[in-house]
Amino acid sequence: MSSTTTTRRIVTGHSPSGRAIFDSDEILTSLNPVDGQPATGIIPGITTICKASGFPAKVNGPFIDFHGKKLSLVDKAGVICRVIDFPPIGDAEDQINTAHRTQSVDFAAVVDGEMQLTLDDATKTTLKKGDVVVQRGTMHTWRNVSNEYCKMLFVLIPSEKVLVPATGGVLSRRQCHSWIKRRAETVKSESQESEWAFR
Repeated sequence: MSSTTTTRRIVTGHSPSGRAIFDSDEILTSLNPVDGQPATGIIPGITTICKASGFPAKVNGPFIDFHGKKLSLVDKAGVICRVIDFPPIGDAEDQINTAHRTQSVDFAAVVDGEMQLTLDDATKTTLKKGDVVVQRGTMHTWRNVSNEYCKMLFVLIPSEKVLVPATGGVLSRRQCHSWIKRRAETVKSESQESEWAFR
């Protein structure tokens, strides 16, 4: 897979008379979340497929494209669908993808490649093409230990706060963008022109 990755997105809608139509059919390039440019190198590329606001989701009116726009990782009032392309790191030390938790239920499907998922007790599992994870607010780390890119589809639904089963206390939520912030600091110190594409 090329270092610059793409995803085809087809959006349906309705004609003025109410008939189903293909509203758009586009090839989207995954973006570096630090500077909004096409993703290359060690940073995963992000493609925002859709942000559906409200429950039930709003489907009337024109489709709003959020690809490349500033969005929080989780929308507290809606659902976000993203594709993330993870570059291979093999056995090298990964200083980008750090442990994190989001206040959400995440459906994560491997579209192509392999991905290692590690939980906070160091338990690991390897995901292959076609595998799906239901992430229920748990602390975790993604790591592509293969020699090829891994493409994953994520659907994030906001959730209640995560509680400790034994005590009912609220589990802490680390900064979701720790790996982005770390890289952003590096980019900023190098160029002083870093601009965030995603928050």
